[in-house]
This record gives sequence, C-alpha cells and structure tokens, in this order.
Amino acid sequence: MSAADVAPVLSNSPGSLAWHVWHERHPALIDQVAAAHPYPPGHLAALRALLAETLTGPVRPLPPDAADRATWDGWGADHFGRSWLDVPFLWAESYFYRRFLDAVGYFTPGPWSGLDPFAFLKAAELDSADLGQDLDALDGTAGLTVEGKTRVLLHGALWGNQADLGFRIGVAATSGTVGPSAHLVADDTTAAVSALTTGTGTVCLVADNAGRELLADLVLVDHLLAAGLAERVTLHLKPHPYYVSDATTTDLVACLRRLAAGPPAAAGIAARLRTAAADGRLDVATHWFYCAPYPYHRMPDDLADTYAAASVVVLKGDLNYRRLVGDCRWPESTPFADTVDYFPAPVVALRTLKSDVVVGLDPADVAALDGDPDAARWRVDGRYALIQVRP
Repeated sequence: MSAADVAPVLSNSPGSLAWHVWHERHPALIDQVAAAHPYPPGHLAALRALLAETLTGPVRPLPPDAADRATWDGWGADHFGRSWLDVPFLWAESYFYRRFLDAVGYFTPGPWSGLDPFAFLKAAELDSADLGQDLDALDGTAGLTVEGKTRVLLHGALWGNQADLGFRIGVAATSGTVGPSAHLVADDTTAAVSALTTGTGTVCLVADNAGRELLADLVLVDHLLAAGLAERVTLHLKPHPYYVSDATTTDLVACLRRLAAGPPAAAGIAARLRTAAADGRLDVATHWFYCAPYPYHRMPDDLADTYAAASVVVLKGDLNYRRLVGDCRWPESTPFADTVDYFPAPVVALRTLKSDVVVGLDPADVAALDGDPDAARWRVDGRYALIQVRP
C-alpha cells in the first residue's frame, strides 16, 4: 500500500484536528500577530481577508506580482476555486502560511520585507525564566557513556517538540493545557541509538521548531561531533518563516547566542559548534522544498541525492512525519517501513503526536489508548510520542 492508495487528510470534518486548526488555531494566531506589530491598515485588512477566505471562500491564487506566482499556480491547479476545507490538509496549511507572509509584506519590498512575523513568539521562548534550569541540567550528562548520552540526548531532542509554538497557540485558543509525559507509542530507541553510534559519515538532521527544540537538537549535534559519531552533521532549516515556530537560520543564530550566554556546559556547546562550522564539520543547509506543500515522496532529485549521501537522516517533528509517511488516513498498524520504502537513506523519525496521522503501531496498543478516557486525544494532544527507524 502506498500513499496514493490512501485518502488524504482533509479539513471538512467538524471536531477534527484539521477543522480545529482553521476555526480556532489560525484565528488566534492572526490576532496575536496583528496585536504584536504596528502593521498598516492594508496589512491588517489582508490578514482579515485571508482568515475569511479560509473559512468561507474558495482558495485564491497568489497576487500577480508575487515572484513565485507561476510555481504556486502549478502547485494549486487542482485546488484553486475549491473550499480550503476540501483540499488536502497538508497542501492547504502550507499555502496558508505562504499567503500569511504575503499579507504581512514579507516578500514585498518595503519596511516589512524579511521581518519574521513569528519572531516575537520564538524570542519569548528563549527568554523564558526556566530555560536556565534546562541548560544547567546539561552537567548531568557528563558521566554517561557515549551510548547512554546518545540515548538521553535523543530523547531530549524528541520531547523538545512539546515546545511547538503553533501547537501552544491552538491549545490556548481552547483553554487547554499540555502536561509533561513520556508516553512512547512506538519505541525504536535502541535502533536509533545504533544508527547514530555505528556510523562515522554524514548525519543529516532536518529540524522542526525553533526555541527549546532547536536548542535540544544542537546539544545532540554537538554530542555526535564531539564523540566522533559523525564526521559531519548537516543541519537542515527552513528557507523562510513557516508554520509559526519552524526553525530558520536566524533562529539558529539566536539559539547559539542563548547557549553561549548560559552556564559553562551550554557555553561550551556553543563554542564547539561554532568551531565545527568554521572547519566544515557542521554545515547549515536549506531547500525550497521544505516550504513546499507536498510529502517527501515528491522531493526533487537534488534533495534526494543529499539524503542518499548521508549515513542516516533524522527527521524531527510532527510536520516532517506527516510529510515522510504521507498525510493520509493510514490504518495505524500499517508498517512504518512500508510507508517510507521510497526514502533514499536510513531514516530516524522523532515526533510528538500533534496530528491524526500515525503508522507502525500495535493494534492492541491502539485499542488500549482509544479505550482510556485519560488518553482520549492521544493522537493530537502532544503528550505521546514515537521514535521509528528504517535502517
């Protein structure tokens, strides 16, 4: 069974996660961003018009003067003129953020050009008072074996995804809370540690969110390089703001500065990573496809070649998982390996669950979770996670 054989996730079922995104998360996001910036009337009107269009109108093309209008005309040929709720959720969400950036003038010459509209949310996370305690905890890994430290930092990178800002906004919009948890619905930790400790080639880490999560990713990257588990790490980031909290190069610089200003263990990580970047062992990369509205099944050849040259590719977060397996209504017991057999390299997926798509689970575990009142929203509430590996 391939992704082409399974129905895509849509947004037209009231009460579903996708429905919630359009009716609660996006309105809350637009209110927050508008309140945080002294945007002129035209920008504010464009944001309101975008919100109204997503809820009641058909999907419209980009303005004629948009530099990537021709590209999106091709990508949207089957979707323009239809309801946002009736086209594939993955495509619609991606296009929403492209239209959001257009509404606030991100790509337009002028005073708002290139300004990340979500930067204030990312900065708040790095400025949080309790982050210092997290950085202090780095000292606790000093006495661990290489394998033990890899295991600990791998889980740190996994659960860092709970800090996803877009997810927090959605939770706040419905007055919910997200508590800490360590529930792994699929646990290939041993295979993931083996993949990261038995090779000495290039590790590709495809980042997800900025802030605390990217800090945790950088701690893992430093360990892989310092312990000689990778000759080189390539950190893949988004080419521009996307999905509220997604990490860009600007966010990487902010995280390195925060580490450098932390306690000695954190500052040491920042210093080693800067040295690794200077001598070519740490590379920062991006690709236009990371902001395209498609799963990795449609990745371009140059990106596939980049992955194929790696000893292992680590994909972080919920969106990367949706793109990896296909944002479809898979039966939960579908083998993970079957959904990623096209991927050109060994792959490790680290993901906290914040959307309905999930594969590779034991049917008995799914039945137990579905029958547990305390786990009623286990697929989407961020309290559960998975580590899955295809060697």
